[in-house]
Amino acid sequence: MTDYMEMTEAFEQARTAPDALERAFGLEEEVRAGGVAAVRERLQGHGAEFCADCDVEIPDARRKAYPSAVCCVDCQSLREGRAQ
Repeated sequence: MTDYMEMTEAFEQARTAPDALERAFGLEEEVRAGGVAAVRERLQGHGAEFCADCDVEIPDARRKAYPSAVCCVDCQSLREGRAQ
């Protein structure tokens, strides 16, 4: 089963669950499946097209130099505690 299918199935189960506790468990599973999919992509060297922090497009040069980048240079510097 693909990651997308797992997330879709978890969401549908959460949406149609008979009580709030089961819906919460279903939503938790959906979030977990989405997180697993994101980590798998990163491990395979697939970064992001847009920065995870500021939503600005990550320049092609950065994506080519660091294929698994999920942040622009400015945001990555902030994450690492460096000032520019």
